[in-house]
Amino acid sequence: MKYFVLAFLLFLLGLLVSTFEPPPERYHPVARLRTADGFFMTFVQDRVEGAKLCREALDAFVETLGKSCPSCDIESQECATTLRGIDKALAERAPLPIYRVTTPQLGIALIGPPAKVRSRCERMADGLVARGMKSASCVFPNPG
Repeated sequence: MKYFVLAFLLFLLGLLVSTFEPPPERYHPVARLRTADGFFMTFVQDRVEGAKLCREALDAFVETLGKSCPSCDIESQECATTLRGIDKALAERAPLPIYRVTTPQLGIALIGPPAKVRSRCERMADGLVARGMKSASCVFPNPG
């Protein structure tokens, strides 16, 4: 009889384990592009749950980038579960030694010709607000 009870408990445990579904992973949509006039930009969006939602967000974002900058080349795009370096700093809105645009949903790092990067940063922030973004600001380099 004890073996029957043990077998039944193991069966219930197996049933429980087989129906357990872990929570979906969270991803950051990340895109990098190069402009014809020498700028390199990294875009990091806020995290979304699940690979499918990330891919959809990234596809929509890349399509928008393509329309707003047809001469730009998309260097890479990914749904990242772990961020490092500039990508991580952008997601955390941490200080960086480069120009960046921050919004509530997006961080953008700009690297480019020193004489033009500040004005491009300010124009991008203004353009995002003009297109309906709640807020966007150009953040100057912080060497710390």
